[in-house]
Amino acid sequence: MKYRLLGGRGSGSATVEFALAALGVEHEVIEAAPWDENAPGLSELHAVNPLAQVPTLVTPGGEVLTESVAILWTLMERHPSDWVPAPSTIERGACLRWMVFVATNVYAAGSIVDVPSRWLADPGVHEALQTGARARIAKYWSIVADAWRGTPFLLGERPRIADVYIANISRWWGARKFLEENRPAFHALLRRIEALPEVAPVWQRHGFE
Repeated sequence: MKYRLLGGRGSGSATVEFALAALGVEHEVIEAAPWDENAPGLSELHAVNPLAQVPTLVTPGGEVLTESVAILWTLMERHPSDWVPAPSTIERGACLRWMVFVATNVYAAGSIVDVPSRWLADPGVHEALQTGARARIAKYWSIVADAWRGTPFLLGERPRIADVYIANISRWWGARKFLEENRPAFHALLRRIEALPEVAPVWQRHGFE
């Protein structure tokens, strides 16, 4: 059996799709975007994930994995590769640190920008709430950029799955414009990651420019 990735074009499932290919594991990608009522995998997504969020990964054994970082970390644990830092190394810890940092801070604030009514019912405060969330997103990306030591890639001399993850998430909520204007070297790093021959085809399929 294969891994089954329930994903959506133009979403965070791009990194999981990349990882499955880069790690050399047999898989299939099923379009299941919850914003597309005609997506062929939508009914399966609702059946296996109560939040109906992409990416959702179903393993060959039927295990359901949700949350991008949890999916990526599980794949990294099960399928060693040059894209994965070796266990018990400083780089391994840094890889997990920055993926979790982006997921719990940037992505959480981004959900406020996307749907402020989920957090506060009063429409009169939505704009202020979104403005504050965007400011936090800029702050979080500044922290990531300032922690980078100018190495060829985020964690060192070679690209890792964490590089691709941050390149994916940085495409939203005005992050690229902010980084281009305020952290141009880090912005150039993200563009370099996206141009990698293993990454570019996935980005193209997802419509990322």
